[in-house]
Amino acid sequence: MQCICFFDALEDAMLLKERYKTKSGFVYELMREKIVSGEWPQGMNIIVASVARDLGVSAIPVREAMKLLESEGLVVQEPHKGARVTEFDPEKIVEVMSIRGTLEGFAASAALPFLNAEAFADLRRRVGEMDGYVRTGECDRFIAANKEFHRTMYSKGPFPMLNEMIFKLWDGGGFSHIVFAFRPERMEVANNDHNAILDALEKGDGEGAERLIREHKLGLAKVLCDMGKKGASAR
Repeated sequence: MQCICFFDALEDAMLLKERYKTKSGFVYELMREKIVSGEWPQGMNIIVASVARDLGVSAIPVREAMKLLESEGLVVQEPHKGARVTEFDPEKIVEVMSIRGTLEGFAASAALPFLNAEAFADLRRRVGEMDGYVRTGECDRFIAANKEFHRTMYSKGPFPMLNEMIFKLWDGGGFSHIVFAFRPERMEVANNDHNAILDALEKGDGEGAERLIREHKLGLAKVLCDMGKKGASAR
């Protein structure tokens, strides 16, 4: 397994450093770019002390950056094992996203009788907000808004335990945010799906909305599986 010990292009780091007010922000952006570009392959070990030394910072901003990367699903940190770039297990991805598609499709269909004009207006507003993030390339804001869009829609239904299950899966192995981090062009595809799901719900087509949500989740799973295959072939 490859191990990161130094940065090849320190001049890139210096340019980034000028753009960010905090050291942790600078370190986060640089590390994120290395991961998303594939320069740091899946499964690669990340040594905090080496990154800190090569960037001329203490270990503190590196650890802070690692927490942000972990929250996005780009890095995995395990006690006594250290940190590494996330690896994708195709079987797990398909299983989790299939389960999520089934649960979330049912949650949307169950919410349909409780979605009034005000609720639809709010959901459309949220989709419009995400359109703005697509145009500006604000992946982190899109990820947060995407989750809240789904949470708002499902919460209109009569099954709070179902919603709790959905978002435990989302937080524990959501995968969606990893797609948007690695493939930001998928944000537009996902938001087009959101519009189609709302179109079906506004027409009273709960079954159609269920089907679209399952396809939405499996489409994200396919992207991740393709990324996993490429990552495996690179190792």
